[in-house]
Amino acid sequence: MKRLLFLLLAALCCNNVASVSLNTGWYARRANEVLVDGNTLTVKPFDLTGWMKAKVPGTVLTTLLENNVFPAPEFSMNNMLIPDIYHVGRDYYTYWFVNQFTFGENLEAGRKAYLNFRGINYKADIFLNGKRLNSNTHEGMFLRESYDITTYLKTINQLAVIVYPPDYVGNPNGGQGGDGVIARNVTMQFTPGWDWIQPVRDRNTGIWDEVTITTSGAVRLQHPYVVTRVPGARSPEGAQKDAFVNTSAELENTTSSPLTGQLVCETNGKRYSKPVTLAPKEKKIVQLDEITVRQPRLWWPNGIGKPELYDMTLSFETGGKESDRTSLRYGIREITSNKSEVNGGRVFYVNGQKIYITGGNYIASDWLLRLSPERYRAEVRFHAEMNVRMIRVWGGALLERPDFYDACDEFGILVFQDLWGSGDCNGAWVDPMKADSRERRWEYPDNHSLFIESAEDQIKMIRNHPSLCLWCGGNEWPLATDIYEKLKTDVMPRLDPNRLFISYSTDTAFTSNTIGGVGDGPYGIQEPEWFFTFKSTPFNPEAGSVGSPEVESMRAMMTEDELKELPRAGSRRASPTWMYHKDLGYGNHLERYGEVRTIEDYCRYAQAVNYDQYRSFMEGRAAKMWDWYTGILIWKTQNPWTSLRGQMYDWFLDVNASLYGTRKGCEPLHPYYNLATKTVEIVNTALGIHDVTVRAQLFKTDGSIAWSDDMSLKINANEVKQLFPVPVPESVEGVYFLKLSLFKDNKMLTDNIYWLSTVANDFHGLTALPRTKPEITHQYSCKDGVCYVTVGLKADKNISFFNRIKVFDKATGKRILPVHYSDNYITLMPGDDKTANVEFATSLSPSQIQIVIESWTADPYNLDLQ
Repeated sequence: MKRLLFLLLAALCCNNVASVSLNTGWYARRANEVLVDGNTLTVKPFDLTGWMKAKVPGTVLTTLLENNVFPAPEFSMNNMLIPDIYHVGRDYYTYWFVNQFTFGENLEAGRKAYLNFRGINYKADIFLNGKRLNSNTHEGMFLRESYDITTYLKTINQLAVIVYPPDYVGNPNGGQGGDGVIARNVTMQFTPGWDWIQPVRDRNTGIWDEVTITTSGAVRLQHPYVVTRVPGARSPEGAQKDAFVNTSAELENTTSSPLTGQLVCETNGKRYSKPVTLAPKEKKIVQLDEITVRQPRLWWPNGIGKPELYDMTLSFETGGKESDRTSLRYGIREITSNKSEVNGGRVFYVNGQKIYITGGNYIASDWLLRLSPERYRAEVRFHAEMNVRMIRVWGGALLERPDFYDACDEFGILVFQDLWGSGDCNGAWVDPMKADSRERRWEYPDNHSLFIESAEDQIKMIRNHPSLCLWCGGNEWPLATDIYEKLKTDVMPRLDPNRLFISYSTDTAFTSNTIGGVGDGPYGIQEPEWFFTFKSTPFNPEAGSVGSPEVESMRAMMTEDELKELPRAGSRRASPTWMYHKDLGYGNHLERYGEVRTIEDYCRYAQAVNYDQYRSFMEGRAAKMWDWYTGILIWKTQNPWTSLRGQMYDWFLDVNASLYGTRKGCEPLHPYYNLATKTVEIVNTALGIHDVTVRAQLFKTDGSIAWSDDMSLKINANEVKQLFPVPVPESVEGVYFLKLSLFKDNKMLTDNIYWLSTVANDFHGLTALPRTKPEITHQYSCKDGVCYVTVGLKADKNISFFNRIKVFDKATGKRILPVHYSDNYITLMPGDDKTANVEFATSLSPSQIQIVIESWTADPYNLDLQ
């Protein structure tokens, strides 16, 4: 490893490589066990006796977990076995992190080296080769640091960082954010616990993001900024009028002499430049001339068009040499918005086209900040597969890492970005669980200048992403008045003037509070027809429901004995472990399907409820598109730990039926059954105009057709149409099915199958459907560690209900995760023939992989890839 690092750093010194990672080779030890200061610690090679291998990027707790000091806190009630910082004190989680690295013997003449930290929580002092690098103690979770280490470097270098937890760790007393004082820091607020998560015991103290070394010449190039203009209303297809790209960058002359050179931009196969003169030590922003792009490939949101991306490289050349360079991806698009005159909700336009927004709230990828590009990409792809168009990054957590926004760019997912505030911690209401008064909490955090400095830094970090749609001060409540005013009148106009900035998530600039309270919610299970009749806020930034995971994840969360302690109908109270994992409760909805005797029963019925709940959720909102609503964001689409509520996929990255109910309900061109009016309707949330036919059929449980009707029509962009009523079938008692099919040019585009009942809330008949197994076929290919499987399902004369596909390692029986399914929980009416495309990364050979198909109407079927 040292030899590899030496070669990489040698290349960095001599060949102007942009960045080299220092994410390996770290060791850690509790600070009170290290009896020397940082200067002394780093003057000679480390004696690592008593030190443990450290996780960087990571936290103190992730390092302890990787060294088996504590058991996995996601399982059962293991988190109770880990000391909480509130009880044991900050010193318990104050740690030294050290790294010995090899650097090339000499930098190329005239070049400088910089040590960069992209995230340390919360305070830190940094030492290199006997010298303290930071003249002021680093403070703040969301502030990048960069240190000129040129004069301190040796061939073999000793780096040490002492990391201190947040000043105010908070009492994890069961409140939202505990007693709230965590918000006195500029850090993530959920770490003392919330109603969907238990406390993070070290409050995520550590070097939690990447560490790099970069080099530059005399002029340093930083903070590029790309803004695109797309005049007029555009279409995702066909020829395009010109678009325009404006680019700037911050240049810094690090020498004591004046310098001349040129800022160079290379993009779309062309090179642009601008002469620049810099005074000694001058730092300034240089704006390139506007670039005209002919026939631009535009970036569009998911379900509207392709999210096309361009590459750009910016460099500064002086004295015939390249001094510094940076690369980025950008999308050519223009986002504008206004308030609806009909309902008061915010309406967004992309490239001049009005876009109906569906989406979800995102907390964090992992509660202990074990982040990776691969995990981010899988999660964002899940959202694209839900057919949603926006992710809100919630204010009680963090501003995500660039890899997250890269994935949103790639999949066309707009981002609603909160900064660091929440109604719970920042005083939206009187709360007896909080240590301070509302008035005191209105002034959080204690260091307002640090908040602004952090916001400026993070805005610069992600502002070039085309997916970034709007900025929001905080969740449900305004930030401190002076912070908000500084952001509104200075920071945003100066650093990102073209994006919408709202004070807080339910601000009247975004929506209208028609339901009271803080203007969002509710969060529990509802009757499916309720979503069609209850008039919520016109753009609700968070409203949610249930979302228990599948049985395999339940078994990975709890012991078999704990899984037997099932919640009972009408009660949220279950076993201590279920409550510890924040069980929300299904009321009596599971018992509508049958007696819940085992965890298998519980999960089977829960998935049927999940699917129906979220399909109705999204269809009910779409039924009132533009009339009542301009958008809706689900609370939540994921969990950063093993929680039992509000999720389309779980912490293990296994999907559940909520995802596919949401996917169905958010189809851009979608026929649906209005549960309130008992009519067939169709919605088009995309831009095309379509001549289609909608067919409705009622099926008895024996597979025979009880009624059918169809209608041909033209459906315009952004339109909802009511079609025809659906009768209750005669001579049916109990369960029956409604199948809606959508055709265009005699080809079926989609279907939508409902299970209904003539007896209110009684779906017991689903467990008595005739036993039948569909005809199953498959094809597969595996290349470069990724397998692609196409599973075909064809029904006979009977109904095949809720076929679930999953993927296992045949030898161990463990799940392969994550897996991306084009469809799942598939129901087939007699004669239906459907396919599901399955994709997953694995190092296993095809002979070691097993596809399992479970159904309510057949025994599990094992499909071997060989």
